[in-house]
Amino acid sequence: MFRVAKFLLISLVALAVEVPAIRAIGPSRDQDYFVRPQPSPLATPYSAPLSGIGAAISEDSGVCRIMQILPDSGAKAAGLLPNDEIVRIDGTLIAGFPLDDIASLLRGSPGTRVLVTIKRPGVEKPLEIWVIRAPIKVR
Repeated sequence: MFRVAKFLLISLVALAVEVPAIRAIGPSRDQDYFVRPQPSPLATPYSAPLSGIGAAISEDSGVCRIMQILPDSGAKAAGLLPNDEIVRIDGTLIAGFPLDDIASLLRGSPGTRVLVTIKRPGVEKPLEIWVIRAPIKVR
């Protein structure tokens, strides 16, 4: 019984000395090595209705491509096609832009126009196409 009490007393004294000593060293060093993951903007549910050109896009190595055209969208009405490479949006060269920035340039108020310059496979010169933004139904 005495050994258990002695062990507990020594443990408590060690703890009483170690904790303040560790705190005196300074703030946690983990913050330099551990970065808390931030939620993806795509994972955040949108509360306001979205409006844009109605195309699913992807970005790879600084190149933005249209992956899919939504039915009854401004992109479909304007004649954009899957695999078109978006080069400029309203005259702004978008090479190297992050996908979120490109998507922000394509979104806008319903009924507004955006000038999209694309490179289409099999077509030599870039095409400039006006697209009218419309509400997008997210399913």
